Amino acid sequence: GGSGGSGVESGSNVGWSGRAAARVIPRLTTVTVLERVPRKPMDDNNLHDDGWTDLPTALKASDLPPVMYKDGKFLMQQGVDSSGDRLQARGFPILLNLRHNHPTVALRGSLRTPDEKAVNAADTGNDKFFVGLKITPSGLVMNLGQDSWRRSATVHAGAGGGVDLRINVAGAYSYLYRTTVTGSPVFGGSPTNRYDLTLDFGRPRPSHTGNVEHYWTATLMPTIVQAEFPGNGVLKSGTQLQPIGTYYVRLSNHLGGADLGLEDPDDPVALASDDTNFYLSYAAYGLFDFVPRLGLGTSNGVWAEDPRMFPFHAGYDAFKNEDDMKVTDVADADKIISGKFKGRTIAEELRVRNTTTTLPPYSTHESAMLRGDVELTATISGTADDNNISGKIMNLESWDAVRGYWQNYAHFAELTLAVTRIGVDGAFNGAINDPGANFRNGGYKGNFYGPLSGLEVGGAWFLNSDISGNVDKALVGSFGAAHVRKDGTWGHVIRTDGS
Repeated sequence: GGSGGSGVESGSNVGWSGRAAARVIPRLTTVTVLERVPRKPMDDNNLHDDGWTDLPTALKASDLPPVMYKDGKFLMQQGVDSSGDRLQARGFPILLNLRHNHPTVALRGSLRTPDEKAVNAADTGNDKFFVGLKITPSGLVMNLGQDSWRRSATVHAGAGGGVDLRINVAGAYSYLYRTTVTGSPVFGGSPTNRYDLTLDFGRPRPSHTGNVEHYWTATLMPTIVQAEFPGNGVLKSGTQLQPIGTYYVRLSNHLGGADLGLEDPDDPVALASDDTNFYLSYAAYGLFDFVPRLGLGTSNGVWAEDPRMFPFHAGYDAFKNEDDMKVTDVADADKIISGKFKGRTIAEELRVRNTTTTLPPYSTHESAMLRGDVELTATISGTADDNNISGKIMNLESWDAVRGYWQNYAHFAELTLAVTRIGVDGAFNGAINDPGANFRNGGYKGNFYGPLSGLEVGGAWFLNSDISGNVDKALVGSFGAAHVRKDGTWGHVIRTDGS
């Protein structure tokens, strides 16, 4: 069938679409840190001023503006170089945290105890975590930054924070080493304890699961200065630097495939000879996780080992809240009425046990990597009240890391994405209700990308966690889809046999 493969195309192009016959084992590399830039200045005369202005070099939302689609621009397409723009990765920054004696799961930017799992109406804290994404001939470059971290007993706004962005990694909320007038070191909750990072992941490898996605695993190493900072002894063993943690990136533009049924089932080569696969050209979707190294420990009861997950989407925007660029500026001849969009999703099932450290599926068999299908229905027209989107996530499968194959996901057959309004800028934010046992309600959001003649959509989604025994679970994922044409195809079409 058309849903397997690797997603890496041989040759020099950076479209990165295609198939490969072999499944590969994940290879751990070291991510190249192009820049580590402190966000805040140091001021020994004011130890607790959380209102300090960011340095001019700090990554800001204005540094990642929407990039509009123009003729000739491509994010990912077979045989075509990426246009190379830095695009904002949009999604839900999520932090798993083991503060106190109970697990808390960050959803829509806030950390919540097991009794506080209601969906936030707004994306609290998501606008405080910045991620930029650029596809280059040499690979993937990502920019990370966070301009706020507010702490209270049970809620952390700005859940994008993570130990990879801290200067003093062992002290979760510590100042960079600073002195009082007496010369004594002072540590405390301060926004100065943060870096912005620019990371070069290099070229991808095929996913070891056989899913059509690009895959990176890479450790983050400290600088010598960082490793020798007071309190950062966990980053050095003798003269040997120790990792801060590991990044895991899944990135895809795959939309699904069609099996035309003309193969010989007894011939595995012929079995896929007439398959057709569909791909996004102007957008991509993915998961971007950071797992701190076990052993970083705690500072004042706060874990420095909290992993961060970030389901995201990015692309060239189809619409903008400006004259002649809004959704409602679409001419009657070009409007889409109840248009079908088809695509794929990749996701993670996260599990939190009350008595053990929690990690994403890369580090524990208790959590799982997921994949599935997405179908959406959307209206794009000059009438704002008509412009809505809804849909469903279905056919979910989970990766059995022990046996090495995909299997049907056991907890539900499909999820309903409730009807929600499409804004004039092409953005939407809706609910996922009544997911069944083991989960509470969740949400989804996204944007439209590309030209109206080949419209695409990217998004992120989650299900809030519920308690079943002593296991706390949540689902987080991203998706991509494209408008289905009259001939039944969608997105960029690739026939396996080259026709």
